[in-house]
This record gives sequence, C-alpha cells and structure tokens, in this order.
Amino acid sequence: MDIKEILTRLGYVRGQANLSARKLSERIDKSPQYIAQVESGRIVLTVEKLLQILEVCNFPIERFFSANIQDYNIDKELETLIQNLPADKKKNMIEFLKK
Repeated sequence: MDIKEILTRLGYVRGQANLSARKLSERIDKSPQYIAQVESGRIVLTVEKLLQILEVCNFPIERFFSANIQDYNIDKELETLIQNLPADKKKNMIEFLKK
C-alpha cells in the first residue's frame, strides 16, 4: 500500500464517519484545514495522527489496512463462518470452490 492509497482510504474513513474535513480536523485538535491538506498530500500524516483519526471515526485499524476496505465486513463474516465449520465441511467447500 502506498501513500496515495492511504490518503484515499483516509477520505473513505472520513466519509463513513460522515465528517467533513474541517469537522474531523477540529475533533483531533488541529487547524480547520489540516485534514484537507493531509488528504491532498501537502502535510505528512504521522502514525499517531492516523490512529487518532481512526479512533475518532470509530474505524477499526484492521479494516483500514485490509486488502479490500469496502468488503471488509463481508470478508470477516465469511471468514468466521468458514472457521466454525467442521473439517469435513471445509474440505467439501474447497472442492466446491475449485470447480
């Protein structure tokens, strides 16, 4: 994941939290333009600020760094269902998916 993808995801997180750039900036005690400048790449985002933003937006870090941020909840549900299957059912599912 490159910096451009991180900044794109940051905008996605903010949108999911239904926060404007200005409102999010205020909630993390930064200037009103801070988030807009971060998202445009004019300011370097620290890990500390990223974690603070995710916390304010109530967005799990695991989801932020997942392969597919939009389908994360579906993927996690599917993963849980598969993990709870008995071994013989897992083997059946593998065979089914290979076809």
